[in-house]
Amino acid sequence: MKYFWVIVLIFLFIVPALQVNAEGMVLKGGVSLSDKVPKGFFGTWKIKSVMTYSNNKKIFNEQTTDYWNLSKDGDVITLSNPVSGAEASVTVEDVQGNQIKFTHISEDNNAKMTETPTLTLSGENFHGTDKIVIDKFKNGEKISTDIVIYDISAQKITGSDILDLFYSKANGY
Repeated sequence: MKYFWVIVLIFLFIVPALQVNAEGMVLKGGVSLSDKVPKGFFGTWKIKSVMTYSNNKKIFNEQTTDYWNLSKDGDVITLSNPVSGAEASVTVEDVQGNQIKFTHISEDNNAKMTETPTLTLSGENFHGTDKIVIDKFKNGEKISTDIVIYDISAQKITGSDILDLFYSKANGY
């Protein structure tokens, strides 16, 4: 008798919920924006950043020099720093010709950082802006937001990306 009631409960609660979810489900498809990113963006870059705005200048550097390697594997674009070893997948938000906008979000219990570079490719250089927003939390409540915007300029150091260098040597190209 106990099993009978368990089966009845399954049909009363779980099966109707599955039907509602299935009816509301929409399949979406499309072309990944990562396929539209110009190949010239992939490679290793020397980046110079100069702060143009911040609501909390004491926590951000006024100027920085950094290195980025942009590479792609399938639909995933990765931004890595060959000096620090940092690496993150990025989400391509928009591609308009030789301009891309992408986002990277990292978060933990106390903070959420959203970085959004908008870059325009010009031969072996690119320029643009990099907006960083840091939301700080305490006990699940947002307590502050720090924002910085940098003007950035970059010069290409290596070809398409670091992986291409390894593949071309391994394959005799």
